Amino acid sequence: MKISSAIAEGLGLENDYIEKSLGEGCQIVASNYYPPCPEPHLTLGLSAHSDHGGLTILMQNDVDGLQVRYNDTWIPVHHVTGTLVVNIGDYLEILSNGRYKSVEHRAVVNEDKTRISIAVGHGPDLNSIIAPARALVDEKDEPPLYKPIVYRDYMRCQQSCAVRGKEPLGIVKTNASSTSSSSLEISSPQ
Repeated sequence: MKISSAIAEGLGLENDYIEKSLGEGCQIVASNYYPPCPEPHLTLGLSAHSDHGGLTILMQNDVDGLQVRYNDTWIPVHHVTGTLVVNIGDYLEILSNGRYKSVEHRAVVNEDKTRISIAVGHGPDLNSIIAPARALVDEKDEPPLYKPIVYRDYMRCQQSCAVRGKEPLGIVKTNASSTSSSSLEISSPQ
């Protein structure tokens, strides 16, 4: 909540804006075990993606493997003992109207050592409608870059999408977005 408060303050919103926007909230824990791989250049531990939630806090053992995409280059994130990695997810990119960007990342395997990571994702209530914060939108000067969507629908699409990376964000981009919208579609729950 302290990190969310600092992000809200940085956006010029009330300190508890993000906390309130989460409602009941949704937490997901992903435990990953990457055994040694004799040919690490032939496989990935986890394909490129961005997280659907607001913040993801990552704990890992002392084996490197996390990489982030920066200017179309994969940059290794070297583990520092006693620290956690905090990633911004798609929900905060949408809420901030693109001021904060979700982090595209992947995991690679190690030839000699086992890598273990535990990621805890924090997002809004599954039935919440996610959209840019009204205070950050002005139809003339700062149009909304993302369309409203029920978080459950966005999460379902992001998790089932055959296209990886940050492509699932394309389903909620508006015409005002600087990049072209994706042709991905979501089916309504029955």
